[in-house]
Amino acid sequence: MYSQGETFYHDIDDEEYELHVIENVVMGDKEYIIAEDFDGQIHVFLYDEEDEDIYLMEDSDAMEIIEYWREGYLSGDDIGDYEEDEYYDREDDYSEKFDNEDYYEGEEEYY
Repeated sequence: MYSQGETFYHDIDDEEYELHVIENVVMGDKEYIIAEDFDGQIHVFLYDEEDEDIYLMEDSDAMEIIEYWREGYLSGDDIGDYEEDEYYDREDDYSEKFDNEDYYEGEEEYY
């Protein structure tokens, strides 16, 4: 199976497409590859473990997989405690402090 970020080639309607893997999704006992072509069109492939081959899904079936992927993987739910992490607060204070300062403040110019 192709991994996220990999590129592969596949014939769709007798035309070869260069596809980039966006995500691997498991629904039930089946594995799917969500890939995007150069034009931004998303394609869904069923991965067959026994044959170690991929099969293009029909548009109606592919939409179900894409919706599941968008809801589960791209929903934007907060999965971490980024907002509560003091490290990032310190980082922000540090960068704000030095973003507006002249780093050569104490040095004399000899030009």
